[in-house]
Amino acid sequence: MGRRRRRTGSDWSSKAGGGPSIPTVPLVIVIGVAVVAGLVAYLVWQQGQGGGDGPGDYARIEGDMPTDKPGEHVDLQGIYDGFYGNRNGNNTEPHVTGKVDFSEQGLPPAGGPMWGGGCGRDAESSPAVCGPAPWGIFRTPWRPETLNHNMEAGGTVIWYNTTDQDVVGDLEDFVGDNSDKLLVLAPYPEMEEERIAITVWAHRDKFPVSVYSRSRLEDFMDAFYCKFDPEGNC
Repeated sequence: MGRRRRRTGSDWSSKAGGGPSIPTVPLVIVIGVAVVAGLVAYLVWQQGQGGGDGPGDYARIEGDMPTDKPGEHVDLQGIYDGFYGNRNGNNTEPHVTGKVDFSEQGLPPAGGPMWGGGCGRDAESSPAVCGPAPWGIFRTPWRPETLNHNMEAGGTVIWYNTTDQDVVGDLEDFVGDNSDKLLVLAPYPEMEEERIAITVWAHRDKFPVSVYSRSRLEDFMDAFYCKFDPEGNC
């Protein structure tokens, strides 16, 4: 009786039942392609989430800022009869083209209507309506409608109205020491005299120059920096 011939090679493997099994190499390829496709789909989805959170999450953050931290919560949702991301009705962050009266929420504003469009290197060289401003230190004022866009982009704004150049210099040093962060420092002559304010979206700390300290700014930054970041810039 002759010896039974056995199929050899890499295309098939032997099996106890005598029949061919699933090809091993093609299976590995199929699994690899599926894994890569799943990873690509996840990255595309994540990119569309604005840093992993949707408008609903930021509507919650906007309306529920902590009250046991430095400064005061600004009720943008109550003032503007809407919430962040509410595209079908009133909205706390609409893009507008005219000047806005922010007196209802107090000055400086901590969010609300804003300007859009590319700005120049400073307010003097920029279009009449633009936002957000570049990050950094400025000695000339930006319109609050511009700086609201900086806060909506996850940033922090420090505003001042003082003639004390030692304080101004220390504010500039503070921003320079935090140049890796999304920060804008600018004068704001519409605020009460001899005042400093630091704001993020929906929260503000304003105080007299006489009680200024770096630790007050640091405490605010520790509590609120990048807490509101719907565009995923942080």
